[in-house]
Amino acid sequence: MLRALGRGLRFHAARWALALAVAAVTYLVFPSATADSRVLSIGRIADRDIFSPIGFAVRKTDAEIAREAEARAAAVRPIYTFSEAATDSILGAIRVFFGALERSRAIQPAVVRGVADAHGIVLTEEEAHYLASPAYRRALGEALVGFMARFLSQGVADAGPLREELHSQVVLRRGPAELLVSRDSILTFADLMARAEEVAPRPGTEFGERVFRKLVGTFFRPNVRLDRDLTDARREELRRGVDTLKYRVAPGERLVGSGQLVTAEVHERLVALDDALQRRGGQARVARTVVGQVLFNGIVVGVFWLLLLIYRRPTYDSLREVAFFAALFALVVMASGVVLGLFPSRPELIPIPFAAILVTMLYNGRVAVMAAGTLAILLGGQWALRDSNILLFGLVGGVAAALGMRVVRRRRHLYFTFGAVTVAYVLVGATLALLFEWTAEMLLWSSVAGAVNALGGASLALILVPLAESATRITTDLSLLELSDPSRPLLRRLALEAPGTYAHSFAMANLCEAACNAIGANGLLARVGCYYHDIGKLKHPQFFIENQVRGMNPHEVLSPAESARIIREHVADGLALAEEAGLPEAVKAFIPEHHGTLRLTYFLERAREHEPDVDPARFRYPGPIPRSAETAVAMLADSIEAAIRVLDAPTPAQVRGVVEHLVNQRIADGQLRDAPLTLRDLERVKDEFVRLTTGMYHDRIEYPRALGGVTRDFERLPHG
Repeated sequence: MLRALGRGLRFHAARWALALAVAAVTYLVFPSATADSRVLSIGRIADRDIFSPIGFAVRKTDAEIAREAEARAAAVRPIYTFSEAATDSILGAIRVFFGALERSRAIQPAVVRGVADAHGIVLTEEEAHYLASPAYRRALGEALVGFMARFLSQGVADAGPLREELHSQVVLRRGPAELLVSRDSILTFADLMARAEEVAPRPGTEFGERVFRKLVGTFFRPNVRLDRDLTDARREELRRGVDTLKYRVAPGERLVGSGQLVTAEVHERLVALDDALQRRGGQARVARTVVGQVLFNGIVVGVFWLLLLIYRRPTYDSLREVAFFAALFALVVMASGVVLGLFPSRPELIPIPFAAILVTMLYNGRVAVMAAGTLAILLGGQWALRDSNILLFGLVGGVAAALGMRVVRRRRHLYFTFGAVTVAYVLVGATLALLFEWTAEMLLWSSVAGAVNALGGASLALILVPLAESATRITTDLSLLELSDPSRPLLRRLALEAPGTYAHSFAMANLCEAACNAIGANGLLARVGCYYHDIGKLKHPQFFIENQVRGMNPHEVLSPAESARIIREHVADGLALAEEAGLPEAVKAFIPEHHGTLRLTYFLERAREHEPDVDPARFRYPGPIPRSAETAVAMLADSIEAAIRVLDAPTPAQVRGVVEHLVNQRIADGQLRDAPLTLRDLERVKDEFVRLTTGMYHDRIEYPRALGGVTRDFERLPHG
């Protein structure tokens, strides 16, 4: 039991090791991260693709932080605060001054000058004389209060600090409200004095204007001042808010591509990666990332291996075929690496359609769709390709190639495959053009690349299919078509040296192909197998009844045992000829399996007439019994075609009876127990045999004249 368990483990280990090898090759072609954290110097050309195995942040230098902080602080507009208290103070001082003049009953210029001196106002004799007049004084006081109230309400600032501002706009605060205003829109003392000249009262002499301007200058105090503390506080807040991170690098992001120049920015990223790796454990972190990516690749490939195990067990059991898929996947991955290295922005050139065409030719469209989907997911999931559209292009192109290549019997079928893949790529390109707003030129080049891939994939698959057939020992339809050519050496010999066998083989081929097509088997394989199933008769063609001239039967002078030996040996002779001609295994299987282990009943009965205890094993074919649907149908067709041929005028009922009898006889003899045929399949096979043989061996017209008049009568009579 342990030995059996060990064999089972070795059996599966050999196959899953190939899946792991594909995963490793994929990682080597498309690594997720660099295992070498050395920092490349600025100006160097990178000798490899470098990807980040981890996410990390690139931090700003102290100088960069300082520059950004000052830039942010400089963006803060200076804040000027409007003071209502200052306005009220100025107007109050003006009213106090004129009130003092009124209370002192200032009629004499000397009294006016004394009051003015007390308030810090220096007046000339003429100016004092002007203010001594009650009428002038009252008019001047009212004008001054109105003027100052009007312009101070707009806000007036010191000219010096305001003109030194570098910003063309400042923030003006009135209570809790802040308004961004032009710097030049705020009045200064010079502006106020210019307005004073324009609106100064003119009652009396020119001394009134002079006194007005002097009083404006004396009582003025700026009511809009720079709030330096608030401005500095806001600037400091912005300085503290500077982000120390320059940018973040996502896991798997390409830092530099092979052949690219290492710029200052790339160098900066490499330095930051090296620092991050050292902080996180260095190479141990990279190793975990590598294992994770290889595991991802292994899971994707392993799904395909699992599908083979469940749904294609004969393929999984054949190490040759599993190795073929491993080699094919690795080839597509490596070719994709080369293509993307030359054309980084052309996912349409990924050779998944080539793989789908090749697999379809060897197996079928279902297996090809599975292979194409696996490759699309495998490549689309690589770090370096995650931002591309490889998954969509590969999946749609591969499926189109598999569906377009289902049957290849004529050259025009290849044109259909080429057209199907091209249309698929155009459709995907149009979809992406609508999603990402491609230009018409971009869509055109995408379609051209898809057409190139379709043509190149089909051409390469046709070139490599002989190698694939040799590696897997699978015979494709193209090889079968070549073998069906009547000018092939063996078939030409059969037609010349054993014409009866040749005719029988071709008649049997028609029956087999139709019956196999009816049950979903390979009709082309059945036809070609029938062509070659009796080539062993070429060694002694005269010993087989279909090649004998009437009245000349060499078996009449031989013992039954000798005759049986010669008949039996045509199987071995056929295998030898097939091996010499290089016929594929699928075709060679028809030579022994169409006879299975049937008895040579005629010669056995003759032998028993002289030797009742004769060994029946000497009168059986060597086998093996049919192991495929095609060889099983060939066994039935071989017997039925020969049996129907000896009937004089077979009717449909007679044909049905012969077919039923022979099929039941083969079942009872155990000849079909290894063939994958159901009872429903057998019923369909029998129906096809009856339909075709009834038409093949129909009644012929009995011509009324002698041989000399046959030609003229034949021309006048209907014939078929």
